[in-house]
Amino acid sequence: MKKRIILFGLLFFLIDQISKFFVIKYLDFLTVIPNFLSLTFVKNTGVAFSMLSGNWLFIILLSLVIICFLIYFVKKEYLMSKKNNIFYDIVYALVFGGVFGNLIDRIYRGFVVDFISVHFLNYYFPVFNLADIFITFGTIFLIFITFKEDKKQLK
Repeated sequence: MKKRIILFGLLFFLIDQISKFFVIKYLDFLTVIPNFLSLTFVKNTGVAFSMLSGNWLFIILLSLVIICFLIYFVKKEYLMSKKNNIFYDIVYALVFGGVFGNLIDRIYRGFVVDFISVHFLNYYFPVFNLADIFITFGTIFLIFITFKEDKKQLK
């Protein structure tokens, strides 16, 4: 795998873990933008939207399968094409960094540290963290890249 993906992935992982360290150590509740954004420490034993709560081992195994799939996909992509595009590397690194960040939480703490709370009027979006943001944006960009590449191959 390319060194740049590993380095960026490590950077995203560290950003996530440092943010979680400060949340655990110093944060109880902080309103950032009234009636829209606040920071609060929440322990999440599940995955997105607290689904599968309490299924610690299954979630860890699922995370490891996702990591193996990503490694395979990255190696396949770079063997098939000689891309040297930093955007591709950052996209893959976002997903790796996010998945590893939440995986380490589950293994080390037994839960994922969530702390970003978005709410509008009476609707509260489930609390999330930076790793979740990295995974979400990385996945969206991966889907976009895949469709873009498929469209080029069809022409």
